[in-house]
Amino acid sequence: MKKTAWAKETTMEKLEMGGYASMGAVLKYDDHALVVGLDANGYHAAVYEFIDTPEETGLGDIECRLNLVEAATESFKDGGHAMAWCMAHI
Repeated sequence: MKKTAWAKETTMEKLEMGGYASMGAVLKYDDHALVVGLDANGYHAAVYEFIDTPEETGLGDIECRLNLVEAATESFKDGGHAMAWCMAHI
């Protein structure tokens, strides 16, 4: 089974443009971003933390840099289970 390759550093905007917003979800949660994506193998999940803040940079949330905290090693049967994994790993 092919695993989703999560970027170590990215932005919410790049994740959304990469298809995660249309085939999953990219959600800000306090100082984290919770990401769910769908491919042929099922749903995948990852948790990112903000490196920058809008107050520091003058940028919007979606433009601030994110650092990968953890990515699920398994796939999920639906987006809800993948998001539950994210919530449990903040």
